[in-house]
Amino acid sequence: MSLHGQQFKTYQKEGTILIKTSSDSVLKHLKNEYKKTLRQKDTSQIIKNLISLSAFERIHLNYSSAFNNSGKALFLAEEFNDSLLIAKAQEELGVLTYLFKQDDEAGSNFKKAHLYYKALYKNKKIQLSDLYQSHYNLVLYYQRIVDKKSLKAHIDSCYTIANKGKHKLIYQVYLNEKKSSLKEWENKPQEALKLLNDSATTLENLDNQFEVTNIHKSFLIIIYGRIGNIYMNFGRLDLAKNYFNKSINIEDINSEHTFYKSFIHARYATLLFNEGDYENAYLNQQKSNTINNTYLNLRNDKNRGFLTIKNHYKDELDKKNVLLNKQNFDLNERNQKILRFRIFFFIAFFLFIITALIVRSKIKFLKYQKKEQNSKELLDIKNSELTISTLQLIEKEEVIKSLSDHIKKYNADNGSKLLLKSIENRSVSLWDAFNNRFISQNDGFYERLKEKVPNLSSADLKICALIKLNFSGKEMAYLLGISLGSVHVARHRLRKKIGLERDINLTNYINSI
Repeated sequence: MSLHGQQFKTYQKEGTILIKTSSDSVLKHLKNEYKKTLRQKDTSQIIKNLISLSAFERIHLNYSSAFNNSGKALFLAEEFNDSLLIAKAQEELGVLTYLFKQDDEAGSNFKKAHLYYKALYKNKKIQLSDLYQSHYNLVLYYQRIVDKKSLKAHIDSCYTIANKGKHKLIYQVYLNEKKSSLKEWENKPQEALKLLNDSATTLENLDNQFEVTNIHKSFLIIIYGRIGNIYMNFGRLDLAKNYFNKSINIEDINSEHTFYKSFIHARYATLLFNEGDYENAYLNQQKSNTINNTYLNLRNDKNRGFLTIKNHYKDELDKKNVLLNKQNFDLNERNQKILRFRIFFFIAFFLFIITALIVRSKIKFLKYQKKEQNSKELLDIKNSELTISTLQLIEKEEVIKSLSDHIKKYNADNGSKLLLKSIENRSVSLWDAFNNRFISQNDGFYERLKEKVPNLSSADLKICALIKLNFSGKEMAYLLGISLGSVHVARHRLRKKIGLERDINLTNYINSI
């Protein structure tokens, strides 16, 4: 794949140089502005001047200085933490690495810049044209590495932005050249030729009176070169020679196509050599070698530093990392001491808390045990009182019943009947009185019992309550108004419902609830 770049930002982009300023005085002006902003300690303007200096040196093929200035700009922009300046510095460094076919670095720089530009555009901090340029930079990168899918996506983005911003149709010239690559990769050289010829016709017909027109016409170096290369692949050598000649004779206004000219000279030399024109083949190969040796030969002391991308940015980062590593080592030492103390403190504190919790839990448990014991003793006392009170009531009821039976037998007049009726009304609620007191003293007993044995009837519950208070069978029979035999049957039925084994005492089981 050929080396070439086109339509990158120039040193005039940052606004520190007027468009009409002569090239001879630009460098002096930029350096003076840089020194001035250094004295003023205006970091933002320092970074802008460094980016402009890098672009100027790039255009004038002073790549070592360009790399150094762009590296400084990026380092300062990151220290200054300005998103726009970081994006611009990444972009400029991306252009330089792209020109020198440092594809991984170029892709990384362009992608980082693009992320910043997208965020800045979303927040209305940049113009639509800046976003377009960022997409176009990625178009160049993906064309270089032959990533068809990504190239098409960013070409489409460029068209969308251009149509939205109502750009001049000149942008189609550049995008058609990129689309022609897609056609070549799809093995459609005729469609690629049509796109390239359309772009060539548009550029050839531009009005020559404007400086920007000449810059656009420099792109014919790429267009003619690619047309010549396709014709050479077709075997149409006369047409190929014609377009190669046209390509190398176009003036490269911003020196963006230096390395592509080297590629064209090499291809032209191959064509001429195959035709037997050894002299011109040699001359073109020499021109190609001269460009490569001047800018790409690592044995050249001037190139050794920046061709390996050992720029100021990486140097400063390395220095900063060494300093940070030393600071981190010292900090880690201090942190280790603090950490050891904290660990010891937390262990001691943890042990203290655990001990305190154990002691507190033990005290609470003892209090709970004592409270439970007191509650049980109190409940036993109250239940004992309830039993005694109930038994006394039973005795009274038995006396009243005997008197009632005697009156019915020996004195059945009206006065006696009224007395008997009054006695019956007062004696009817003996069980209810007992049950109300039992429930108030044994809160939740019935509920817990039903939870364990859900199928108990109300009669079963009454038997259980009386068993809990240690009533005898005879006392139960009287209180419930049933025979002693019925009480025994009820107890036997209760054991079966509960499912008690023979060796388990019914009274103990009920008292455990």
